[in-house]
Amino acid sequence: MKSNQLQHKLNDITVGEIMPTKFGLELMADSIAEQVSEGDTNSLEVAIKMNAMEQLVKMVREKISVNVLDELNKYPKGKADINGASVSIMESIKYDFSHLPGWSELDEQISVLKEKQKAIEDHEKTYYKGNLPVKSCTTTFKISLSK
Repeated sequence: MKSNQLQHKLNDITVGEIMPTKFGLELMADSIAEQVSEGDTNSLEVAIKMNAMEQLVKMVREKISVNVLDELNKYPKGKADINGASVSIMESIKYDFSHLPGWSELDEQISVLKEKQKAIEDHEKTYYKGNLPVKSCTTTFKISLSK
């Protein structure tokens, strides 16, 4: 490990020491990756812990969303700058086009065509998998946490 660079060991990381900047996160990621590369930390354990942290972050974000929006409403224009990060209210709008002439009919045709396309693909994958041209192939890993 480099002695002149701040090292973050995976088991020692706390939320308070994570710098909320892309650069700070990059330094931390580099430090952990270096520990894995040098054999100081088991890559499978790191992958499992990172997966657990990803799931934790999603759960926490979902559970505090209402509180965050309430807090942002106290700021001008629903935007706050804290610890060098900007947090703002974001609206997501989905429009309904079903009332337009011809739109529902086209949507139904698209659904029928997609079902036919999927049936062809499923048939080919079932009976001719070895003879199909490969579009792309990626090798990665899957993590399943226990309940």
